Amino acid sequence: MDTDRYIVAIEIGSSKITGAIATRSLKGVVTVLGIDTEPLNGSVKRGFVVNADDVSSKIKRLIRKLNNRISTSKKIKQVYVGIGGQSLHAEDHMISRDYPEGTAITEELIRHLQEEAREMPIAGADILEVVRTEVVVDDQLRTGREELEGSNLKMGLKLIVARDELKRSVAQCFRGEPSVIRYIPTALSTAYVALSNEDRQAGVMLVDFGAETTTVSIYKDGLLRYLSTIPLGGQNITRDIMTLKVTGPEAESFKVRLGSAKVMGEESNITLRGENLSEIKSLDLSKVVKARIEEIVANVNAHFDYAKCDRKSLGAGMVIVGGAAKLSNLAELLAEKCDIRVRKGALRQDMLLDVASQSKSADYLQILGLLYCGRENCVTVLPKAVDEPHDEAPEEEVKPVDPKEQKAREREEQERRKREEKEQRKREAEEAKKREKERKEKEKQEKEKSKGPGLFGKWKDMLRKAETLLDDENDNF
Repeated sequence: MDTDRYIVAIEIGSSKITGAIATRSLKGVVTVLGIDTEPLNGSVKRGFVVNADDVSSKIKRLIRKLNNRISTSKKIKQVYVGIGGQSLHAEDHMISRDYPEGTAITEELIRHLQEEAREMPIAGADILEVVRTEVVVDDQLRTGREELEGSNLKMGLKLIVARDELKRSVAQCFRGEPSVIRYIPTALSTAYVALSNEDRQAGVMLVDFGAETTTVSIYKDGLLRYLSTIPLGGQNITRDIMTLKVTGPEAESFKVRLGSAKVMGEESNITLRGENLSEIKSLDLSKVVKARIEEIVANVNAHFDYAKCDRKSLGAGMVIVGGAAKLSNLAELLAEKCDIRVRKGALRQDMLLDVASQSKSADYLQILGLLYCGRENCVTVLPKAVDEPHDEAPEEEVKPVDPKEQKAREREEQERRKREEKEQRKREAEEAKKREKERKEKEKQEKEKSKGPGLFGKWKDMLRKAETLLDDENDNF
């Protein structure tokens, strides 16, 4: 076990935060040691953290739970964090470079250009990931990792982009330990574990039905072709049920237990009772649920046109995942409205997962995707305490503490904490000012670079950055 790497992942959703810890063996077998959740109620809106204090405290609680899953001699130091939200989408980008005749177009050179594209400034947005779609050397399509020689390189990319406030709102919840190794777009990591290589090659639409958003991804010929987010999800259905004069928890319970996306046979109007003795009519529940889910399905269906994708060309059909995908008869409704074969997502068969975790894998595809994407060890070994020799001394008599003296100590401790908090805020402000200065300096350097002989002319002098997020046959998700 000591040779295994510990991978720790945190996924921040609108309804809950999920944390998981696993070991990854040298052969790639992922053994899940534990998955824990903390509920959220309004602290995250469509991916954006609106109550950082609440989310931060829930994350700390999750980390303590996950730490209890491992030896007391080890401590979680860093985590992978899943990120997503309403503004998440993909944009096309093309890189074209000319080189001296016979230049070796290596994998290292291509990865370097990919990483530089990640740093490309986009007003009001962050590039969260860069996915390669094609590489052409002197009009010859490069397949796999083969090395070609030529004088012209063209590389197509999908830039996974979101509003800059999205990542910033999540980052403020991770101050101190544990630190964040990398922010991973959950749409990509989920696709990695839910879609097989055959699915992505034949063509498939992956739809992740979340609490407040629904994410649509399309893969074809093994590559990501489209990604967009719909600002509607399962909580919209819950809020609609609440208009029938039931509480939020009761509405959620009615949706999960009795809600259906389709009417299967003749429907009778019976009285349904909630856990707190509330009552609603079954026909009222049916009308509310169907109206909202049909709206969401219509939005999903429209993305075939937005992506300019012929649904008949998707040989693997549609795969649905996410908590809201559990709504009864949703797959049947999608198949009917979208005219495509639909199946519920499950962990792809070639994923190496311990037997104990297989049974719940379909419920935790998002967090499992983050674990599988992790490569760096997230846990450190604590130094052993050394017992110092000391002479035994007679026990001192314990005297009772004077109440006035105790209050004085407490006041002194409160003042000390206030001073520390003030100093901490001052340090954070100085660091923020320093980062802003560095950002402006970097923008200035980028502008100066753009005036030179080529944006990437000095790439050989730069340090190669970290490995790409996933290591499959196309170096993509």
